[in-house]
Amino acid sequence: MSLTIALAIILGCTLLSGMAGALVHRRVRVDIRRRHQEVGTTIFLQLGVIFAVLLAFVFSEVWSDYNAAASSIELECSALEDAGVLASALPPAQAYAVLKAEQVYVDGVIYEEWPLMFSSRSEDVSVDDMLHSAIVTTARLHPADAADLGLRQEILSYLEQAHTQRTIRTFQLGSGVPIFLWALLISFGVVLAVFVSMAGVESGRALVSFSATFAAAVAAILVLIHLLDFPFEGALSLPPGHFLHTLHEITELAQSVR
Repeated sequence: MSLTIALAIILGCTLLSGMAGALVHRRVRVDIRRRHQEVGTTIFLQLGVIFAVLLAFVFSEVWSDYNAAASSIELECSALEDAGVLASALPPAQAYAVLKAEQVYVDGVIYEEWPLMFSSRSEDVSVDDMLHSAIVTTARLHPADAADLGLRQEILSYLEQAHTQRTIRTFQLGSGVPIFLWALLISFGVVLAVFVSMAGVESGRALVSFSATFAAAVAAILVLIHLLDFPFEGALSLPPGHFLHTLHEITELAQSVR
């Protein structure tokens, strides 16, 4: 969802709710609305508490998943860079083989997988194979001495960490809020908006203002949840900046050992 669409949804909900408030003010007498308010206040408060708790729970989960995705990117890139630095200490031919395999993987993530994550919420299996290839390349090295053997083991450890973080990153692609939960949140919001539009106030402007403000607030929160729900698409999508930096670092290391 783009920022323009998000703002349009919020504005549309605000206008619809304001129009509903104006219509209610014209068609329903104040005394009827006040009697409705006297009876419905308790129900409104109970529904409001349930909605607030549910909304807070969903937002907390979505925000946590969004941060987990951002953290996995940083940790994956950090592990790849550490593996690259250690690989540069190997004999030139072996170092270049490992660094080249890493370079191919990071390049694939940026230019092949990232657009796919943005457009279809899926990973690129061929890019995952590139990381496996880097691990296999490292595992097949023939250390000349004990020091090189230790370096190989540490490089493998970092590459395995990168693979673990990649798994976390790709898991977040499809772990959105279930559709039935969205339906429940929207239904609660609509019901509460109707209660607000039936407020027993004499001023039509005040009723429209109350209705529009409440609808705008609820719509803004729901839109924000949707923007955070899938961290690799929409207006708040996570950029591949860390991977671009990692690609630059690994490319320089590969050039230095040639």
